[in-house]
Amino acid sequence: MIRESQESDLEEVFNLIYSAFGNKAESDLVKQLMLDKDLFFSLVYESPDAILGNVVVSKMAMKPVTNLLIGGVAPLSVLPKSQSAGIGAQLMRAAITKSRGMKLDALFLLGDPNYYGRFNFKVSNLANDYSSEYFQALELTKDCLVDVKSKVIYANAFASL
Repeated sequence: MIRESQESDLEEVFNLIYSAFGNKAESDLVKQLMLDKDLFFSLVYESPDAILGNVVVSKMAMKPVTNLLIGGVAPLSVLPKSQSAGIGAQLMRAAITKSRGMKLDALFLLGDPNYYGRFNFKVSNLANDYSSEYFQALELTKDCLVDVKSKVIYANAFASL
C-alpha cells in the first residue's frame, strides 16, 4: 500500500533511506528538506510488516522566476532486499499522479535515463547545477518547458550533497 508518510514513520523512513544508499547523505537531505519546509510530499510503500520504500518530492525554483510550479524527485529509496520487485516503479507512478493532482507543472530528477525513461522523463537541456545526461524532466503540463530559458534550482538542502 502506498500512502503519505507520517511523523510516526520518520525513524523507519530514515533507516530505509540509509539502507538503500549505504550512507547518511540522503537521509540527512530529507531531514533538512523537512526542517526547511521544502517538501511537497513524501510517500511510503508499506507492507503489513514494514515500510519498504519511500519517494520524496521537494520544492524547486527557476531563475529568472517563471510562473511554473516545479518539483524535484529525490530520493527514491527501496530497501535492498525488496529492490527489483516493482516497488520503486509503483512509488514513481504514485508521485507523478500526486504531483499532477497538486497542479505541479513539471518534475525534475537526477537519475538513469534508462530507468526513468519508462515514466516519460527526458534528458533536460535547462541550466542547472548538475548539468549532465542524468538531469531529466517530466512535463506534467504539456509543453510547459518548451520556451523556458531559466535555470532550475534545487532546494537549499541539496547544496550539502
